[in-house]
This record gives sequence, structure tokens and C-alpha cells, in this order.
Amino acid sequence: MSDVGFIDFDIGVPWGRLACRWYGNRQVRPLLAIHGWMDNMGSFARLIPLLPGHLGVLCVELSGHGRSSHYPAGMQYSVIEWTSIIRRVVLHFKWRRVSLMGHSFGAVACNLYASFYGRDNVDMLIAIDLLTIPYKSSSFYIKYLANSVERMLQPTPAPKLYTAEQLKGVRWGPAPTVSKEHAQPLVERCTRPSPDQPDKFYISRDLRLAHYTLFPAGVGLVKELNLRIHNIPYMVIKASESNFINEGFIPALQILRKQNPAFEYHLAQGSHHMLISDPQQLAAWIVPFINRHRPATRWEHPGQLNISKL
Repeated sequence: MSDVGFIDFDIGVPWGRLACRWYGNRQVRPLLAIHGWMDNMGSFARLIPLLPGHLGVLCVELSGHGRSSHYPAGMQYSVIEWTSIIRRVVLHFKWRRVSLMGHSFGAVACNLYASFYGRDNVDMLIAIDLLTIPYKSSSFYIKYLANSVERMLQPTPAPKLYTAEQLKGVRWGPAPTVSKEHAQPLVERCTRPSPDQPDKFYISRDLRLAHYTLFPAGVGLVKELNLRIHNIPYMVIKASESNFINEGFIPALQILRKQNPAFEYHLAQGSHHMLISDPQQLAAWIVPFINRHRPATRWEHPGQLNISKL
């Protein structure tokens, strides 16, 4: 999908809008890409041109990220809310099924969606360096949730301001291993001028994202969630320098491998944000996976909304 074009548009939600970018082919149902926590659709900017040209990619920015609307004051973000974003997009386009690709907590949202809606509604899932709800003890979740409530009640600090020149050299905080050059697509997606100092800019992602609500799940619930994912082609890519997929996820991997003949697991060399720093490595696995499970001969209407007129 080299030199791929795209079109930007919004999907309305009760609290504002979801910013979307549809890359490539708009004649068939696309691959829906969900970015990770504190990132935005810029995460996929270097990977998408390497993917098969017959299948477009629709990137959606989760609430509070990129150019999507923030939650109203007093509200809190959660993994379940991010999963509901996938459902909103599916219903918006009236898709019968959806193909998913998620990075980090975007992969967790995709996993939850697949466990909720199953094979009849999900035909393919690519998970990049995260898998499912973290395995944690009940005491961990109790402390975490209590702390999250307290942090939500704290005043939101003023964002740091940058000049246009300074922004060119900004590194991406959630991805410290990513170079300044490769961080620019992420920075550009959430940079806004300061209302008080128009010659300066700030990173506009919602600072409340720092204390999102986890899904309080024990080992039993995580097991049951993944047991519901039957026969969905599922690719998991772990980063060698990341601990986001650790030995605690082995039970979920065993479940998915046992009941998914098309399950794949790959170990990539690199950091958690390898989809930015080394997209060619990921594309070597993702491209044949897409070609097997969403080949060019599979024709399906992209949805009732005419994107070309937006």
C-alpha cells in the first residue's frame, strides 16, 4: 500500500466526535486499527503503507486522544469505553463483521470485543504487544481503583507549552524509545495552539487518561473471556524488549492457540512501539496473515456512509 492516500472525517458521539482516517481502498470493508493508551492514529503511520493494497485501513482515535473529543468534566476513561468505541464504529457503518488490529491497550479492547461478540462478528484480529486484561490480584485492583478515584478528583494541571520550533524536537512521552523524527506523526495528531498564547502550542490529549479505570478481572474471568473467542484468525506479536506480554498471559495464549487453528504468535525484536520504530519487521508477518484471511477476492461493501463525499 505504498504512497497510500487517505481521507479524514468524524463520527459523531454523544460527547462530541471521533476523529477518523481511512487509508487506501474504500470499496471494501477496511481493517479497523485501534491505537494504544496515550497514543493516537500516528502510531500506524509507518506500518500502513506496508500493508496489502487491496484492503483499506480505518484508524479511529479513542476519546481523549489525538483529535477526538475529550470526555466531559468529571468523567473517567476506561478500557470498556474503548471497547465500546469499536462497537460504535461497527454500528455506524452497519458492518456485519469487523477485522481488527490493535496496539497495546488497543489490542486489549480488540480482545474484549472479540470475546463479547465472537466469530459471527469478528473475522480477524491482530494484536501488537498486548493481549488481554492484565492478570492481577484482587488486592491490586482494589488499591488501583481507590487510587484512580482519588486522582480523578484532583485538579487537572495546565499543559506544557511549546513553540513551533520546539515541537519539531519533541519526543513522545509514552514512547521514549521512538526517535524525534518518528514521533512527529504522533505529535502532529494532538497539537493545538494555546488560547492565551497563539504563538505557542500544547499536546492536547486529555491528561485524565493518566488515571483510566482498569477492568477489575481475576484469572477466572480472563480465562472465560478468552474461551469465548472461537476460531477467529488471531495473530499476537510480542516485543522482545517489552514486558507487556509476560508469563502471566501464558494461560490466555494456550486457550487461544488450542481453539483457533489460525492462531499465530511471533516474537519481534524491539520495544513496545516497534510498529513505529521497525514496521517492516511486523509487516513481514501481518501482510501474509491479511492475505490469507482477507484476500483480495473477498468483496464486501464498506458500509452505507459514502466516505468519498465527506
